Amino acid sequence: MGRKRYSVHLSPFAAGPDRDALFVKDGFAWGAFAFGPLWALFHRLWGPAAGMVAAMAALAAAEALLPLPPDAALPLWLGLSLVFGFEGNDWRREGLAARGFVERGPASGADLAEAELRWFAGAK
Repeated sequence: MGRKRYSVHLSPFAAGPDRDALFVKDGFAWGAFAFGPLWALFHRLWGPAAGMVAAMAALAAAEALLPLPPDAALPLWLGLSLVFGFEGNDWRREGLAARGFVERGPASGADLAEAELRWFAGAK
């Protein structure tokens, strides 16, 4: 399997370069795709969570008010979930930056554990 890339974010209150590091995967966020607003709330992304709920409410209202065929709703909901999945990790990076986390660079590995080991081995 290929290597996965992560961006490394350090807390402004960290005691050292090996403390309070968060790794955010590049690419699709399966949690955001599957759980939407719950995933955003778990990651303390209040704005994106509110936006997700608003988008879901708008889609539900459109589905209720417009004479859509029954088969039309599923692709719309799937499309909305795909948007959440593709944007989720970018929203997470923006949320960390807003909370003062500093992006320190990329890390890569076969999985998260290997990426962490490789990054911490080179961290000073």
